[in-house]
Amino acid sequence: MKKYQGLFLFGIALWLISCAERGVELSADFDKGSIGSLVEIKPGHFRGNSRHWLKRDSIGDQYYWFYFKADKVKDRSVTFELEHLIGVYRETPHIVYTDYTQPVFSYDQDTWHRITDVHYDSANYTFRFTQQFSDAPVWIAYAHPYPYSRLLSLIDQVRESDYASINTIAWTKEGREVFLVHITDKEVPEADKKNVLILALQHAGEDAGGFMAEGMVSFLTSDKEMAAQSRKKFNYFIVPMMNPDGVYNGTSRYNMEMEDLNNIWMNDEKTQPEVTGVKHWATAWLNQGNELDLFIDIHNHTQFHQYNVFIFQDNTLDPLADVMEKYWPIRIWHSEFRGSSCSYFYSMGIPSGTIELSQSRISEGTYLTVGDYHAYGEGAAIALLEYFTE
Repeated sequence: MKKYQGLFLFGIALWLISCAERGVELSADFDKGSIGSLVEIKPGHFRGNSRHWLKRDSIGDQYYWFYFKADKVKDRSVTFELEHLIGVYRETPHIVYTDYTQPVFSYDQDTWHRITDVHYDSANYTFRFTQQFSDAPVWIAYAHPYPYSRLLSLIDQVRESDYASINTIAWTKEGREVFLVHITDKEVPEADKKNVLILALQHAGEDAGGFMAEGMVSFLTSDKEMAAQSRKKFNYFIVPMMNPDGVYNGTSRYNMEMEDLNNIWMNDEKTQPEVTGVKHWATAWLNQGNELDLFIDIHNHTQFHQYNVFIFQDNTLDPLADVMEKYWPIRIWHSEFRGSSCSYFYSMGIPSGTIELSQSRISEGTYLTVGDYHAYGEGAAIALLEYFTE
């Protein structure tokens, strides 16, 4: 009898060990990873918070971004529930989740799929999503993540191009480089070219802007005929990631000094190396007798808005927006936002605009992909070629 009791207890022990081994493991200790506390309230159902980031001047508190890894989830359905999803932006409530917010997941951090089983409780600011996973580990994010390592890969590719050069215009507080990519046809006289400065990823969680800038860089350094024409017509100066510290650490918006980079351009009392680096470069360029014919800052909405928009202060860029709309869906807004990079360059007499991309879908269309954002980058470059040629 004792023999069978021993075998029974041994079997129970093996079963308990097996259950323990099957327990879901969550982590965010990687490039751009970010998650707060998630507690398993019942098997396969986790509840908790995204990671909170408080802006230095206390007018902003935003924490929509999440990106974490889940292991031991193969052939399992897992539910994640995020609470307290109401923040502050410019002293007003900041709400970005809806019933059509669809996070993404990937088994290789390259190919991403949307999670469609979602529910947003607008009364309690709670967002829940469920997914059956066919493999493990899996990476799960608010939207398609653009990590710092992806930028470094892009820079390595660009270094191989005969049409581009790389400059480091700033070093962040954590020692990361802010790169400026210069793309042009060096055999064409400078006097015959227009000069365009483009920034992306001032805000760390606005990853669609990073993919759009990447698509533009990839197109402009390609062998396509329209790219060759663009290189003859332009000096492109592109900063594909303004905020590498914030990106690497997975903040929703800020750098690691908890500053909103796009909010300090016109404030001489606040300085951050990322912004100062661009200012110094632009000043040196202009002091050499050159011009800047256009400035564009690429951002994105969260998944709340279902449209792309081109924002500028007056009617100067209306014709450019009309041309852009031929190549990708975009709306026009006229708005004066003081303090931003666009305000800074606009005050210098340089035509300036902000692009805001959707991270969900356009109207009731299909949900946007990395390929869509790449196509936007190419389409914007072609639109600029047509606009300045006309």
